[in-house]
Amino acid sequence: MLCAELLQAHELRLRIDPAQLGFASTAELVQEPFSWIGQQRAQAAAEFGLAMDPPDYHLFVLGEEGSGRTSLLRQAMQAEAQRRPAAQDIAFVHNFAVPERPQALRLPAGQGRSLRRRIEAMVDKLPEQLDKAVQQAQHRSQIEQLYNQARQAEEAAFGTLHDWAQGAGLRIRREEGQLVVESQDSGPAGPGDAGCPDAGQPAADAPAALTAAERLQEPSAANNDQLTPALQSDSQPPADTEADLALLLSPGEGAEQEGEDGADAPNATAPAGDLEYQLRVQLAQFRGLVRQAQMARDAALNLFYQSLATPLWQAASAQVLDGLTPSAEHGATLQRWLSQMQAEWLKNMALWVPGSIAQDADALLDQTDSIEGEGESQDARDDARALLEAKRKALRALSQLNLIVDHHGEAHAPVVLEDQPSLRNLFGTIDPPEDDERRSDFSCIRAGSVLRADGGFLMLHLRDLLGDEDSWQALRRVLRTRQLRIEDAHAAQGPSSSGAMLPELLALNFKLVLVGSEEAYYQLQESDPDMARRFRVKVDFADQFQASLATYRATAALMAQRCKLYQMPHCDAGAVARLLEQSHREADDQQRQSGRLNQLEALLLESAQRARQSGQPSGQHRLVQAADVEAALAAQRLRHNAMEQDLHAAITDGEHLISFAGSQVGQINGMSQIDTGDHRFGLPVRISARTHAGQEGVMNIEREVAMSGPIHDKGVLILQGYLTALFGHLAPLALNASVVFEQEYSGVEGDSASCAELYALLSSLSGMPLRQSIGVTGALNQHGEVLPVGGLNEKIEGWFDLCAAQGLDGSHGVLIPARNQRHLMLAERVVQAVEAGQFHVYTAEHVGQGLALLTGQCELPANAAHPVEEAQRLPIAVLQAAEATLLQYRLACQRADAARPRAQRARQRQMPKPVKRPPLD
Repeated sequence: MLCAELLQAHELRLRIDPAQLGFASTAELVQEPFSWIGQQRAQAAAEFGLAMDPPDYHLFVLGEEGSGRTSLLRQAMQAEAQRRPAAQDIAFVHNFAVPERPQALRLPAGQGRSLRRRIEAMVDKLPEQLDKAVQQAQHRSQIEQLYNQARQAEEAAFGTLHDWAQGAGLRIRREEGQLVVESQDSGPAGPGDAGCPDAGQPAADAPAALTAAERLQEPSAANNDQLTPALQSDSQPPADTEADLALLLSPGEGAEQEGEDGADAPNATAPAGDLEYQLRVQLAQFRGLVRQAQMARDAALNLFYQSLATPLWQAASAQVLDGLTPSAEHGATLQRWLSQMQAEWLKNMALWVPGSIAQDADALLDQTDSIEGEGESQDARDDARALLEAKRKALRALSQLNLIVDHHGEAHAPVVLEDQPSLRNLFGTIDPPEDDERRSDFSCIRAGSVLRADGGFLMLHLRDLLGDEDSWQALRRVLRTRQLRIEDAHAAQGPSSSGAMLPELLALNFKLVLVGSEEAYYQLQESDPDMARRFRVKVDFADQFQASLATYRATAALMAQRCKLYQMPHCDAGAVARLLEQSHREADDQQRQSGRLNQLEALLLESAQRARQSGQPSGQHRLVQAADVEAALAAQRLRHNAMEQDLHAAITDGEHLISFAGSQVGQINGMSQIDTGDHRFGLPVRISARTHAGQEGVMNIEREVAMSGPIHDKGVLILQGYLTALFGHLAPLALNASVVFEQEYSGVEGDSASCAELYALLSSLSGMPLRQSIGVTGALNQHGEVLPVGGLNEKIEGWFDLCAAQGLDGSHGVLIPARNQRHLMLAERVVQAVEAGQFHVYTAEHVGQGLALLTGQCELPANAAHPVEEAQRLPIAVLQAAEATLLQYRLACQRADAARPRAQRARQRQMPKPVKRPPLD
């Protein structure tokens, strides 16, 4: 057929019969599951990848946003997780041997919480159990016996000191925690007169009394607990006892160790019979004996309490482990930790001895005349208690379980979706206490999404990771090594009081599902092949899929679930049919639906809102109908078409030159599409061509001024190749031609105007006018075949709206590629105009058919006898006129060349030919 084919109204869009859907409303489909609508390839890949246990079978999910990729993969992950056991709990405990290297424990799901409760209960109950053991009569008598033995040793030492004093003519007595020394011949002297006679007076035979510096006291409360002196873990003698022993060995050294009271100490030149010096020696001996007795008592008491506590610890540890089923490795770690904890508590008995024992110690001291603890102020005792309580709390804290991953109550593998994949959120961190950011211990360890997903599945979006290089590199390392060490984020800020934390390395076994775009997937393959090979399963979501009754029903079931989820009115079958038709429109295909389900969902919700607002007077919501969908579509267009209206108004007002009637030589109306991201619309553009004699060929003005893209430049070069072949029998061609998009200032891209540019050039060559009431679109190959283009529906509707504004008279229409017919999903206003004969849609397989329509040569035969095959499908009148023009151009060039002087022609032949400008990138 020489002329273009005229399409009928029913061929311009797909209409879905609501009766064939098989339901009256979506309320009947609420129970049907959300299925992989038209994504069978992606479904098979996802199920395969999620079930694969070997490493490096992670999934990369690629597809457009809104295709359901996240929801469907989450559903598939949850389904696979149901077939897998619950993951293990993960905890960290204090390493008593190497505190900066906390130990990791793994336990079956739920047992971590149980172990934590048992440990807390054990630490709370053991002091009570020890208290009950101490209250037994035989144990109390042993404690009293040890205190009595110490008292007797003190009394014996005091008796020795007292006997010496009597022999030296002195009296020694106890008074308010002091040893008061008096001469047998005089009363007691004041403290200020002791051991320091005034200058110029003869020294007395003996000091009247010892000053406060000579008081016999226990070590300071900062080093020992005065309420429980028998429970100190350090058995070394106090510093003042060592000073007293040094005094016994060397009077001179003893004077140095007295510090500021050195004036009262004997000097190295003091005579051996000096009474004061002998007194100090005797006092030092007394102190040493008392200290030895106290230390012996404390050591014995410590052993005694440990003998009572050890079986209690063993029984409590057995109860803690009862019923727990960790692996052999982690069971051994748990046993070792409990043993270390027991040793630490037994070594620090003073930190967990119950209060009744301390009260008993005070009572036993009060029942004797011991000077132990006398002279201590109440503030000192309070400070000692506060220090002891702080140490007790610290030890209790180190004896707890830091459960960082708790799967209590879970019966299946975890599924984790991380929407904020920062380094901290993904891989965990070590948070120091707020009061001391330089200190950290095992209790500061926090888990990230990777650990929470261990044993299960983790989903991430690639776009959230690409801006964080640290997180990306850490993820690469984890996928490569399948191990994770939670790092101390504050270790790099300088040394901390506890040193840099190095928690135990954790083995990982999780499945990563990474969601990204198609472009990102192939970019990853090229730029990071090591990372890409970790994702051996490609889950590819199609942008479009083949439509069928099954996909229609599955899409309707999705609508039903969304109506239920958002508590919106359900849709009747007519509304569903209209929504499905819009899905075909989004795909620009009568046989395929769009895979971007989010756009369909948005339209559904807007239509349901309109149905709700126009509900029945009784307040009951009616079903969503097709009219509601049409109203929602119109409202959507109105919200986004401000630019479209402005550009159309410029044409209607005559600012942008477009002819809608008549015929013009070298001028045609091409149809373009503008995509603003949220709205697409068609806009006609005048394409004009001028030809004249010359040697330069076809010049693309947009390319010359760098306002065209590479695809458009390619289309023009193809056009030039077709022209060269079409008129090759007239070679060499003597042609200068220019093609331009008039009043186009924002640039041109795409090859959909190639046919229109060819028609304008042939019109200019032949002098045959082209119909201005026909809008044209279509790409071209080098054989004259018309190729399909995109944005067809928007282009036709844009041209139709402008023609309707001018007034439809039956002459208006469009010329499109025949291969685009299945892509037609035109608006009802266009279809109705076609039915009424006011608008026409023509299709062409070859440029000859379009040229015949535009030039009014449909009734004339083609030039079948032409020697050039490409010319046999063109209208004979157009071809003959164009050939005649080209012959005239050649003759004109020849005459011009002959008119030039011979010397000028010779110089012209010797000049190098200009290099043609390469295409723009």
